[in-house]
Amino acid sequence: MEYLIFDTESCTGHADDGSLCSLGYVIADENFNVIKRDDILINPLPSKFFVGDKKHAKQTGITFAYSIEEFRRSPRFDALYDKIANLFKDRLALGFSIVNDLRYLNDACVKYSLPIINYKFLDVQYIYKLIHPEENAVGLKILCEKYGCEYLAHRADEDAFATLTLLKKILDEKAIDLHTLLLKYGVVLGTNDTEGYVLNYSYSVIKKEFGLKPSNKVLLSIYSDFVKNLIPEKNKTIFCFSHKTERKYPDRLLSMIDYIYKKGFCFTKEVDSCDFLITTDNEEIENPKAITFEEFERKTGFNQNYLFNDEKLLELYYLKPVKHDDYTQKKQN
Repeated sequence: MEYLIFDTESCTGHADDGSLCSLGYVIADENFNVIKRDDILINPLPSKFFVGDKKHAKQTGITFAYSIEEFRRSPRFDALYDKIANLFKDRLALGFSIVNDLRYLNDACVKYSLPIINYKFLDVQYIYKLIHPEENAVGLKILCEKYGCEYLAHRADEDAFATLTLLKKILDEKAIDLHTLLLKYGVVLGTNDTEGYVLNYSYSVIKKEFGLKPSNKVLLSIYSDFVKNLIPEKNKTIFCFSHKTERKYPDRLLSMIDYIYKKGFCFTKEVDSCDFLITTDNEEIENPKAITFEEFERKTGFNQNYLFNDEKLLELYYLKPVKHDDYTQKKQN
């Protein structure tokens, strides 16, 4: 199997305006030996650069390796589409924090009414986070400094080569090959196609193995979707969570709701409709319905060892594709 390690640059930082101005790549064999490397410059659609030029360098902290004139002398994306699409054929794509790269590329396809390029991908940043879940600062620059990888930032082929070098060092550090690592953590490859994109996810995260767990953002999203279809019944005691409780204990919410219904009670997100509002221990809230966690436990018999199996909900969440217009609509709204 060959790998396509790629990175992109945008002249505005937006993924809804045809701003793709560079796609750099490295093609490597199954042992990560470099076969080919290049940086494809693209004349972007926006009339002005707001990222990468000298005028905005102080504001953005980004300076491209090429002049604006070099980008403007380059072909438009539609003239380069076949060349770019062929790079992904029969190769596994690799990137670092890859979501913006695939968004810029998808946006360019949409702007020129060209087919979305289908491929599977693996995010090296995601792999690093699985191995080092305790670390928060995991940008390419920081990790390259950590592992001694030198590169010229914001030149796309340099970023791509740095990503490849970084991946090799991460694997060497753990004395493991990529295939074995993916099997160990149950990593599912990301996909990009006409339906949208699905990012990498791990069954070790879903099953909470190796000290891994879903992010609070994911847990809150699942919770929000779960309670949408809950309809409180009349003549039953109804519980509700305060906003602070939702934010502080996202890993407990579904277990508590499941227990509430098992005991014949009901739940709602509407404070005005509930009988009891479950609050955090130190939360100051003026509401006669407010009760603490301890009071909730006494009223219902709930024990914090009671766990709801959320694996299926997590899998459905990770499998849900992001449509190609979802992120542009969110920006416009």
